[in-house]
Amino acid sequence: MKLKTVLFTILTTLILVGILLVYISEQRVTMSPTDRGNSAGNLHNSGLFFEMDGKVYFSNPNDSNCLYSMNVDESKPKRLTSMGVKYISGAKEFLYFYMDSTKVSGRVKGLGTATNQFGIYRCRTSGRSQTCLLRDFCGEVQLCGEYLYYQVKPNGGSLHKIRVDQTNSSLVSTEYVSPVCYESGVIYYTGVTNDHNIHALYTNAGDSISPVIYGNYFFPVVQGGYIYYLNGDDNYSIYRTSLLNGEQNKITMDRVDCFTMDDNYIYYSTSASGREALKRCDLTGSGTVTMFNGVTNSLNVTSKYIYFKVYGNDEVMYHIPLDGSAPASIFDVKVK
Repeated sequence: MKLKTVLFTILTTLILVGILLVYISEQRVTMSPTDRGNSAGNLHNSGLFFEMDGKVYFSNPNDSNCLYSMNVDESKPKRLTSMGVKYISGAKEFLYFYMDSTKVSGRVKGLGTATNQFGIYRCRTSGRSQTCLLRDFCGEVQLCGEYLYYQVKPNGGSLHKIRVDQTNSSLVSTEYVSPVCYESGVIYYTGVTNDHNIHALYTNAGDSISPVIYGNYFFPVVQGGYIYYLNGDDNYSIYRTSLLNGEQNKITMDRVDCFTMDDNYIYYSTSASGREALKRCDLTGSGTVTMFNGVTNSLNVTSKYIYFKVYGNDEVMYHIPLDGSAPASIFDVKVK
């Protein structure tokens, strides 16, 4: 009888230790100074899709914009949150996003539908260990090394940062500047209060700031040694400027509403009267093709698809295979 008691005690202890070790492992946040979140182009378009390690994480308009995961070919979708999300980023098996409790999944019942869970969140790529890092009304969010830089909306807006392990939060700028264009320790952003120049914020040098290029330039994206942006002095065409020698080139003749990029192409929306379309060109502006006719927004790109919405219908997402194997169609996620 005593032997059984001893064995039971040992077994119980081992189980409890195992549970504790799993819990500790779940709570440990892996991070690196070299981490970077979603692409600037996607985040300028609300960061609704984010690809990492063979998976796509996305805000599903078919289920109240809840966070979902799927394979890059759109197979095996899985819901990860019960509320709407945007500005999705991630690294090291963790996801970071802004969650908005004004959008709640209709598939969730009970107390989960009544909670108020707005703010910046962290979770594992499986959806487990959801943790609120900050309870505030926030705008854009980007993962910059070991920190999340984020906009706070109240009182005219400002830029803040918090370490991904929920420590060392601080004010970065009293301007409501965008943190989404991050590359190798530098945030490139458009001035808000005093000018519309593109500035550099050096995250590894005390968040010091200096101007990079002068003009009325918006929505910067750094790619391959260039800054791409909308030129407000030239009808909001896309331009690029070399970070090496400052050479400036015009990329599109169209007036552009929004754009995103991958390593090979720029995808942009134009609403010019009679020429409303989603278009694609290469990084120098040549080879322009029309992918969809109509006024589009919310452009997000993965390695396989370009995703977008049509003006006036925010509840429906469309997609087009990048290889041209099919025309535009509704992105309709079904979870069995």
